[in-house]
Parts: sequence; C-alpha cells; structure tokens
Amino acid sequence: MGGFIQKTRTLLREYVGDRRRALRRQARYMSYLLLSVSLLDTETDTGGGIARPSSLAGHTRDLGESDLTLALPAIRIGSNYLTLEENRLLILLDLPSGLVQMVAAPVRFAQLAGDDEGYLLGVRIVEMSEQDRAHYTEYLRTLPRTERRASSARSLTTPKEAL
Repeated sequence: MGGFIQKTRTLLREYVGDRRRALRRQARYMSYLLLSVSLLDTETDTGGGIARPSSLAGHTRDLGESDLTLALPAIRIGSNYLTLEENRLLILLDLPSGLVQMVAAPVRFAQLAGDDEGYLLGVRIVEMSEQDRAHYTEYLRTLPRTERRASSARSLTTPKEAL
C-alpha cells in the first residue's frame, strides 16, 4: 500500500510540475495595460468569429509571447462565463503605440483575495494579425524580463498615472 501512495505522489508531482513548466516556460513580463474583452460568437461565423456587443474593461497583470494574465472585475459578460474552455475572447490591448487586437482562449482563472476585488484570467493567444503581433512583440522587448511574480509583487496595485 505504501508503494502505491508513493507512486501516486510521484506521478502527481510529475504531472503538476510538467504542467506548470509547460505553461510558464517562456519569458514573463510584468505590465499594466488597459484592455477590453468581448466574447466571440464562433457559431455564426467560421472566419474568426463575430464579437458580441458587450465587453468588459480590465488590465493586464503580466504578459508572455503566447499568453497573458488579465485582471477583470467580473468573470462573466451578461450571463456568459468567460472561463469556458470552448470560448474565444476578443481582446483589445491598449499598447503605448496603439490598440492591438487578438483572439485568445481561457486556460485558468482565480478570484483575487484581500483588498483586490475581481478575478485573474489566464489566456492563451490563439490568433493575431502579423502587424499586431509585430507591435506586441516590439512592446515586450521594451520590458525587463522577470521571474514569475514574487509574493510581494502579487498585490499589484493600480498605478496612479493610469487613473
């Protein structure tokens, strides 16, 4: 019985460890950028989807070349949850050089605790025009690379200049 438990622990650690490394192997950049999120209605159009009229405003917590962490005041738009695996989200990201548009898929979410209200939503970038990808990548190069957010940096507050 003890061997079974040990083997299960090992497999679980291996799975969880590999899962975290796979999601976080690229460089991460801390950045506060304003954004807008809309749900895409993929059933009405097979060419990338049509944005539904409602959107949700938020900001980024950190960025990667293929993923983002969004801080949002809610996890739903109307009665539709953003977190469903099959959803595609249209994200308009306000870079200093202008708006960048991307389609993303939700991969994880968590409710913020403490003084912070709202949710963190991790998304994987699914689609982006070449021009928007170039602007996004160029912006990432202006940011200092950082290790995964330290516990003291988890409570990222709104910069006064962004208000």
